[in-house]
Amino acid sequence: MDTFFEQIVKKKKTAVEWLIVVGTLLVGIALSVFFFYFLYPIGAFVSVGVIYVAWLLITAQNKEFEYCVTNGDIDIDLIISKRKRKRIVSVAGRKIQALLPYDAKVSTHGYQRVVMAAESLQESGLWYFTYHSKKNGRTLVVFHPNERVLGAFYGGLEDQLVKRDTHNAAAAAGIIL
Repeated sequence: MDTFFEQIVKKKKTAVEWLIVVGTLLVGIALSVFFFYFLYPIGAFVSVGVIYVAWLLITAQNKEFEYCVTNGDIDIDLIISKRKRKRIVSVAGRKIQALLPYDAKVSTHGYQRVVMAAESLQESGLWYFTYHSKKNGRTLVVFHPNERVLGAFYGGLEDQLVKRDTHNAAAAAGIIL
């Protein structure tokens, strides 16, 4: 029987993303006013286009991550503004080399690809997993699963050492797998 669990996590905006929002607003308003007053009547249509592009850029800063665990395999999608979906991670549970709680002490050196698929790195309850792929090499993924998603993902692990380490780390965090 197939098992399927999913979770959506909304990413918190960083300072850079807020700067993009404010900058886009200011530039969009300035360009709209300029085109409207100095290129009237065609400027009115150009102003509408500028406002539309500004709206697209501002709403593109709204990001969510969707974790889907199917039979122990995980897919992580980036959802941009509820309009666009992009698969950023897809890995079979049997390929996982480590699944442990994340803290700032975890080194990202030695990984060819690092994926941060969580609300913020300051959140508690973050986990990470590592795997190796032919396309991207050694990969580290930081995510924020709830207990159901974590338990389903744990069920797909095949390496007994990884399972033991994950089980011990979960028990230390008060999570029953």
